[in-house]
Amino acid sequence: MSLRRHSYLPGLLALLPVVLMLPPQAQSADLSAVSELPASSELDYFGLASIANMAIIYQEGSLNDIDGRQTGLLNYLSALQEGHQNGLSIDQYGEGNAIISRQLGEANIAALIQAGIENLIQLDQLGFSHKAEISQFGSQNSARVEQIGAIHSVYIYQSGNGLNTSVTQTGTAISTIVNQYD
Repeated sequence: MSLRRHSYLPGLLALLPVVLMLPPQAQSADLSAVSELPASSELDYFGLASIANMAIIYQEGSLNDIDGRQTGLLNYLSALQEGHQNGLSIDQYGEGNAIISRQLGEANIAALIQAGIENLIQLDQLGFSHKAEISQFGSQNSARVEQIGAIHSVYIYQSGNGLNTSVTQTGTAISTIVNQYD
């Protein structure tokens, strides 16, 4: 099985010299001043030993919650929440991993875990009461999930190298389980 390189890694690697040249106080994110978030939204950020990880968070609405952890080198997170009571938990460990998540609607919940090198998760939850649990371990794995409608659930577990999953759920109350190993 041939492994493909993810196209975002060269761009992230280009940022490394810029980040390393910043003064020490500019290298660490101070997310304690989150005044641009609505009072009823919440952002938790826990940073460990990491270099050049990036998180872009946008929340609009009320009672939305993001809990994110990134440890390693050049990991990327982009999370958008619009609506009410959406929840997102993210753990990324390793190098060059990326998560792109979009939750539009109400009461959508996702738990996303990646450990390894150059893994990618893309998640779109549009509607209400969707649930997604995605775990990837290894190198160059990808999972793409699109949930449109109401009350869908997806559970994906991938362990290995070069594994790919794509799930689209449209309508109401569809459940999907994917387990892949190499």
